[in-house]
Amino acid sequence: MPFDLGPISMWPTQPGRTGKGLFLLTGFGEHVGSSGQACLRMTLEDAEGRATGFIWPEARTSVVCPPTPCPVFVTGTVQQFQGHQQLKVHALAPADPDQVPTATMLLPRSRCPQCALPALDRLEQLELELPHPLNGFLRNVLLDPAIGLPFLRCRSSVRHHHQFVGGLLVHSTEMLDQAASATRQIIPDDEWSPHLAQVGYLLHDLGKLQSVGEVRRPRYALVVRHEFTTIEMLAPHLRWLEHRNAQLAMALRYLFAFLATPAKSRGIPEHVIAEVVVTLDQWSAAAHNHRDLGHLLNRVPPTPSRIGHAVGPFAHSHSQSRMQSIG
Repeated sequence: MPFDLGPISMWPTQPGRTGKGLFLLTGFGEHVGSSGQACLRMTLEDAEGRATGFIWPEARTSVVCPPTPCPVFVTGTVQQFQGHQQLKVHALAPADPDQVPTATMLLPRSRCPQCALPALDRLEQLELELPHPLNGFLRNVLLDPAIGLPFLRCRSSVRHHHQFVGGLLVHSTEMLDQAASATRQIIPDDEWSPHLAQVGYLLHDLGKLQSVGEVRRPRYALVVRHEFTTIEMLAPHLRWLEHRNAQLAMALRYLFAFLATPAKSRGIPEHVIAEVVVTLDQWSAAAHNHRDLGHLLNRVPPTPSRIGHAVGPFAHSHSQSRMQSIG
């Protein structure tokens, strides 16, 4: 049985050892070494470390590099060069998400902003607590190349709540406990709904990866509402879940469809978790608006100049119409 390479952070204690490990391949490209020999250089990461792998010509036939980022099984020999961890790769092949114990064991903490690291810890805890097959569904989502790494750094908004790098992860995890407890209190005999509420709350703003981004809005960001993009991004993973539990997949589809419906057209939800997620989303946003009692009592009364010089009996309707257009 091959030696387990273990986490990259442990490699300094095992130079020269050859073994097999599971890592996240985050990049690769052609490289010419100091000897003039060409090789393939790659970046391997896990939760606690990063290392460079080298594939020399004699091993190229044993290597299949998938689109990155992707979990991979790697066989190689641990080396050190100028204080950096390296791996002489003998074989590499993509790992199926079902072969990965947890996605968060591979998501690099070094890529997560310091302010969002507690949120990443909460995400790891959720992944460990979710029952099968919801844990597998979340693992597939987090290992999706278009989701996992961007989710660590995306903002939650441009100028509203959680508008900092990593804000989406913070926003998406800070009400997970409340999602479960509120659902249990409302429907105490429903075993699955508290878990569904947590997964739904975690992923309810996933479309902001394509509408808000890390530092600037992506191209065409405002063409489609982010709630619809969330459904598109989750579609293949919901199909995976459907093959294992069609009822859970349908419950999440209903939730995300409800969230994608404009608020004035929603009506009363058919599943209480939809109401829980909507409410907690508003609470999380309100917690970052800092509108306390002092804010209320110190408000400056509106003046004609602040409401478009509207006066007389139509002043209120004019200002209200203007605020609706701004929102």
